[in-house]
Amino acid sequence: MPKSFNVIKKFLSKKIKLKCHEVKDLNLKSLIKIKANYNQVGSDRLTNAISLTNNKNNYIILDFGTATTFDVLIKHTYSGGIIAPGVRLSLNTLSDKATLIPKIDLKKVKNVIGNDTISAVRSGFFWGYAGLIDNIINLIKKETRKSFKVIITGGFSDLFKNSIKTKVNHNKDITIDGLIKISKLIK
Repeated sequence: MPKSFNVIKKFLSKKIKLKCHEVKDLNLKSLIKIKANYNQVGSDRLTNAISLTNNKNNYIILDFGTATTFDVLIKHTYSGGIIAPGVRLSLNTLSDKATLIPKIDLKKVKNVIGNDTISAVRSGFFWGYAGLIDNIINLIKKETRKSFKVIITGGFSDLFKNSIKTKVNHNKDITIDGLIKISKLIK
């Protein structure tokens, strides 16, 4: 992504005379306290966390992107998170590496036991990720001894929002909301 950012930044500054900012180059301290290694946390993850910061609630932000990420926000402090393989990436890798498994679209499935390759793969991914999600959220709660509101976003959030045991709120605009908050730092 840094290469893409630099190409876009150069284009916008030359052609449109618009100045671009990398989120992590801004002073975010007025918006969020960060306990994690600042150099290694993605701007997207910090932006999502900033969109929700307040002094009342704790959040787990579950983002179905290239990776499936869980970010832990305790009031206005970003505590860190979990990075699991992304659903699409894992699905594509499986079909690329296992010659007998075709490319498939992931869908919600009712039955756990598949009766052919496609239904078996769909079941493995659907129920496997549903279990991964619930398990990681429960482990976060156990480790922190706190309760959380769970926000889900990203590509496969529609598929999983009603299929996991954990009560979640779906928010497709979380990154934009965070960018709007962050943009107020730019003068």
